[in-house]
Amino acid sequence: MSAKSDPLARLALAALIAFFLPTAVRAQDVDCDQPNEKEVRSLSFEGNKTFDAGQLSTIVITTPSSFARRYFRIFGTKRCYPSDGLAQDVANLKAFYEINGFYDTKVDTVVTPASGSPVRVTFRINEGQPLTLDSLTITGLDSVADRATILRDLPLAVGRRFGRLQLANQTDSITIRLRHIGYPAATVFPSYDAHKPEHRAEVQLEVQTGDRARFGTIAVRSANVRENRPPEIDSSVVLGLLGFRSGDRYSDRSLVDASRNLYNLGVYRHVSVGLDSTAKLTDSIVRVGVDLREDYMHEITHEEGWATLDCFRLGGQYTDKNFLDHAQRLELTARVSKVGYANGVNFARQSICQSLNPDSVFSSHLNYYAGATVRRPTLFGGHWVPSYSAYTERRSAWEAYLRTTYIGLDVSASRELGRGLPGRVGYTLEYGRTDAEPAYLCYVQSLCTQEERAEVEGNRRLGILSVSLQKNTLDNPIAPKSGYVIGSEVRGAGTITGSDASQSFAKITMDAGVFRAVTSRTVVSLRVRGGLIGGGEASQGTRLPPPQERLYAGGATSVRGYPQNELGPLVYLMDRDQFKVSTLPDGSQIAVLNADAQPARPVPTGGNRLLVLNAELRLRDPFFPQVLEYVPFVDAGQVWVRSAGTPGVNVKPLSVTPGLGIAYFSPIGPIQFNLGYNPNASPAGPAYFAAGVDSPGFGGGAPLVCLTPPGTPPVPFRVVDGKLSQNTTCPAAYSPHHSAQFWNRLTKTLSIGTSF
Repeated sequence: MSAKSDPLARLALAALIAFFLPTAVRAQDVDCDQPNEKEVRSLSFEGNKTFDAGQLSTIVITTPSSFARRYFRIFGTKRCYPSDGLAQDVANLKAFYEINGFYDTKVDTVVTPASGSPVRVTFRINEGQPLTLDSLTITGLDSVADRATILRDLPLAVGRRFGRLQLANQTDSITIRLRHIGYPAATVFPSYDAHKPEHRAEVQLEVQTGDRARFGTIAVRSANVRENRPPEIDSSVVLGLLGFRSGDRYSDRSLVDASRNLYNLGVYRHVSVGLDSTAKLTDSIVRVGVDLREDYMHEITHEEGWATLDCFRLGGQYTDKNFLDHAQRLELTARVSKVGYANGVNFARQSICQSLNPDSVFSSHLNYYAGATVRRPTLFGGHWVPSYSAYTERRSAWEAYLRTTYIGLDVSASRELGRGLPGRVGYTLEYGRTDAEPAYLCYVQSLCTQEERAEVEGNRRLGILSVSLQKNTLDNPIAPKSGYVIGSEVRGAGTITGSDASQSFAKITMDAGVFRAVTSRTVVSLRVRGGLIGGGEASQGTRLPPPQERLYAGGATSVRGYPQNELGPLVYLMDRDQFKVSTLPDGSQIAVLNADAQPARPVPTGGNRLLVLNAELRLRDPFFPQVLEYVPFVDAGQVWVRSAGTPGVNVKPLSVTPGLGIAYFSPIGPIQFNLGYNPNASPAGPAYFAAGVDSPGFGGGAPLVCLTPPGTPPVPFRVVDGKLSQNTTCPAAYSPHHSAQFWNRLTKTLSIGTSF
């Protein structure tokens, strides 16, 4: 059998394939709208080796009832046996196999009664032997310099299965590749000889490249959203944003990239970049038409919300999309959080925001951000998109630190380095301060008095250079079923970047997640996150980066068996009734914890090595699949501290915490509640009492007092004129009692948005 094909034939083939896809019209054939119709309880396929049941189920009309209907009989969607029987389904399956190279396929049907009147439908398929390609001839590419690139990794190859669908894909692939490298009139004429008895085929592809072309005149036609006003963005600005100019080598990809560049500006409702309809494709110079319809150039947005670690938060932004008439974007942004808990606005501290009580030191400060950002469309007419920002902000990390930036400047540039591979380079210069828990500074940096802490808690310069990359192939950003996302960032600061000497560090982090659908309602997701830090000031043999750059783990988007930031080294703060003070013969004092002492709250110190692993099984609810999802998970992770001059780290095994989450897909996004089971003992760490100036028994009060568990050599201290004198570092000897009861080992976390 021999056949000659052209583009019209390929359109016909595409229409044939589209016929197999389920449509609303054909769905009516299985609606149960007549009396005595038989409900389809199940649909299955046997003997199919090349294509799975999911692919074949989209080819046939027959469709089983919904899960709820099949198993509970009361509610759900009921679907019935096709009114015309299964003949059309059999024909569809044979045609589908034929266009994929199987000419001997046989399809039988088995209809068996289920309980009651419903039926079970089975298609038994004998695929037969497919056609194998034993000859492939491609002509017309001898004059193409990139011939090897054009023919690389094509669907058809000698020795592989031949089918008309693969032939159509091969034809389109060659055509598209030629048009990408300068041949706008490229056309491929395929023909084939199918020798069915011998199960082999021969393919000939005749390529007509046409002239290799360059871009000629570029005509810009633009209209304003308001019909009676001229366009606000001049055509000369548009020409500079296309990414190509008259005289450049023609490429279909350049036209697609230009459309994306213009759409990404956010200033156009309609963008069309293509060949001028009057241009002759046989010419070596092609004209381009750019048709645009402008959107409104000024926009005001606002947001209000509540979050588990932010209490109430408010935000607003004003955007000028054509700042200074060059398609530049000006954004004026203001945000506040901790509203309802912070001092002065603490109206909900004892009600909806009381979950912030464990972080009262930092959450009592209102977090804010106010900034202005200018984004240019391109940098010097290239592919880099620059951004310039000035801002002031205050932000906190749960139980860890409070960062106040009085003035900050950020200069960055981003671009698409490849398909779905955006990159960014940036430089940030801040003048501000970072406040950490006194107990953190005392244990980690040996700064135990107020005077010593004041030396490092003052205002400092921080200049950071950063580079980041991300690859994202997810099919859905909210509820992905397939694809992966991987990102990495390198950050560094030192005197060479304009930082204060105490603010130096080098840091790299990596985050990767992969999603794979097991069934239509079941998705497996895996994620790994890691980081390491070098540099920083040395204290007790450890290199210490600034607190805001240290690595933390634990919480709703990390290891869910631990509260926020509480996986890893901890320092414990105790109340006055948890220990006893004794005076030694030499006049010094010691403080010993009670046998059953429990901390008022932990203080995470973070680390300079991090590894977090997450595995989830996302199961959509059978009754309300668009609303509810169940998420059994297993998380593992650890935060380590590496000491300077040592080859390894303070190695601790990974902490593993299984659990269960329930996600609700609300109108504002997914909200997930998690219960993580933590079988691990609490880490040992130092214990302190933060004494006030009037604390009794301390001779006028001391900033911090080291507390030791019973059986541990106590640390003597003296308090003279309100100042603490303590010669020995507080030992990391206290470990809180961890209840063995199951319910007491559960950690509750709540996330708004995706868990990772």
